[in-house]
Amino acid sequence: MKKYMLLLPRMAATNIRKNGSVYFPYIGAGIFAMFTYFVFDLILKNDVMRTLPKGVYALILVQIGFGLLGLIMIPFLYYTNSFLIKRRKRELGLYSILGLEKKHIGIMMFWESLIIYAIVLVGAIGLGLVFSRLIFLLLLNLAKMSVDVKFSISFRAIADTVIFYAFIMGLNLSVNLVQVGRANPVELMGDSRKGEREPRWIGLWSIVGLAAMILGYRMAMEAKLDSGIFINFFLAVFLVILGTYFLFTSGSIAVLRFFKKRKGFYYRSENFITVSGMLYRMKKNAASLSNICVFSTMVIITVVCTVAVYLGMESIVTSNFNREFEVNFFGRGEVDRNALRQETAELAARHGVVLEEEMEYSFVEARAYQKEDAFQTEAPDEYAKRKQLYMMTVEEYNLLENAQKSLRPKEVMIFSSGADYANETVSFGDMEYAVKEELYESRIRQKHSNNTFEWTYCIVFADQAQLQEVSSLFGINSLEQMSYQYGFCPEGRKADIDAFSRELETQVSALPDFAEYVDRRQWMEEQESMYGGLLFIGIFFGAIFLICLLIIMYYKQITEGFEDQKNFEIMQQVGMGDGEIRRTIRKQISMVFGLPLLGAMCHTAVGMRMVYMLMGAIGFFETGLLMACSVGGCLVFALVYSLSYRRTSTAYYRIVRKMENNA
Repeated sequence: MKKYMLLLPRMAATNIRKNGSVYFPYIGAGIFAMFTYFVFDLILKNDVMRTLPKGVYALILVQIGFGLLGLIMIPFLYYTNSFLIKRRKRELGLYSILGLEKKHIGIMMFWESLIIYAIVLVGAIGLGLVFSRLIFLLLLNLAKMSVDVKFSISFRAIADTVIFYAFIMGLNLSVNLVQVGRANPVELMGDSRKGEREPRWIGLWSIVGLAAMILGYRMAMEAKLDSGIFINFFLAVFLVILGTYFLFTSGSIAVLRFFKKRKGFYYRSENFITVSGMLYRMKKNAASLSNICVFSTMVIITVVCTVAVYLGMESIVTSNFNREFEVNFFGRGEVDRNALRQETAELAARHGVVLEEEMEYSFVEARAYQKEDAFQTEAPDEYAKRKQLYMMTVEEYNLLENAQKSLRPKEVMIFSSGADYANETVSFGDMEYAVKEELYESRIRQKHSNNTFEWTYCIVFADQAQLQEVSSLFGINSLEQMSYQYGFCPEGRKADIDAFSRELETQVSALPDFAEYVDRRQWMEEQESMYGGLLFIGIFFGAIFLICLLIIMYYKQITEGFEDQKNFEIMQQVGMGDGEIRRTIRKQISMVFGLPLLGAMCHTAVGMRMVYMLMGAIGFFETGLLMACSVGGCLVFALVYSLSYRRTSTAYYRIVRKMENNA
């Protein structure tokens, strides 16, 4: 017994070394996964994040990413472990036949897991200690926070990583021991050559998969930016993943069987081997190929969104307003507008500040429920949403926009910050007005057709009498409850702008009808911090999804290589030449790994509309930028995927060549 106890650890180390083609990628993936987990935990455990201005936004996003990271890592490392134990079953069965008892095999597997556990943790924590400060500085830089801070190492983060990976390894070891313990040596010898089980009821599941895919695509194409967008997104993702799985596992086989039944097509020499070979491969590998398709889609969308948010940061931050500074008044309009502008300009000049994009206008603000072409004070139904109305006279509009518009009584002009109004009339209670012109630009608000969260209408009336008539419907006296806004964007040194802002606030707060002084710089900085944290999460998750994808591709190439060792011999025996065999296998392998890429491109093309709507929730409405990022992301990913395929295929050809050399 003592001899066995000393021998088994050496056998475990030898097994890992001799099976390096499958173990080393697994160890590498584990190191990267735990390195990422450790770094995220270090950032969360660092007290400086709770003391930095604006740090709370980045901290919340890192916390969310940390939770999602754990949810992703558990099934991924479980999946890679299932591949390892499948490839090892023949070897373990041979040990059993040669006289090694199940308990000794279990002890050997325990030592293998312990060795891998130690290697992964040493590598992950070592890399984390070396690169954690650099990654922390990257987060601070992206989040526009001060980088002159001290980053400390938390032993709690080390303990969390040790415990979390111990849980994963314990789970995988338990599953392995159960599988080996229940099987007899003969079953273990044969299990290594088994592929994925062919599903029953192929026709039914093909229809279910197609229906789920169509429904998911339809939800993505019909998505609208409203309160249900997030629920619809997750439902559409679930349906597309479900449809992908069933179409790969059942639909592909159903299609190939259809071609096989077409005798005139199937028994042509160029089709016979291709169809039969693809049918064999899809039966054994369809589920894994669906995983490759899903991970490919996740990589593309994550990278596209990350790049688009980074490039469109300024547009996102300023999507709901046009001026950094605003002075608001409310009342009878007693403030001297000319004096306010002149005094503000003089104050800015004294502080060395330049005022740009100045804007001023008077208006009546109201809230109303819209149903088609009518605005009402009460909701017409439970689904109605209140819209913000900015109402003014045509004289005020001309001053604001430097225009020369004119209106007759009972005529209005209307601007919508969301979807076009697109009606010929507009009603307020029982009062109806003709829409002389719909405006598509305004200095008051930016227009984003998909924006339903901050939907504002600017309605221009012919004169003060008609403005008062409509305002009274909402309980507003436009003569005594008029709003006036003066806005601008200051340019200069931060210290000068700060001094100018403090003095201006003191000065305007003493004016009649003063209501509010707004300095949006802090809010903009907080938004930049939040989206910088989102960018940080996107970079890491894009890398994680890509690593998962590459590992799955690599293992599937190895699987195909072991399978084709036998297939190569069979095709030689039926009279096919070596060159023809290589061309046939290369064609089939290319088709097998090309299908997930094609599926990912389709998912991305359809899903980008819903992604665009989702990004609208954070103020991103740059359609051209998102399309450019999508096209560029797909092309770059296709290149990376092709290079990864060529790189991982070397493992496949190395395995097949071993068989050729031994033949």
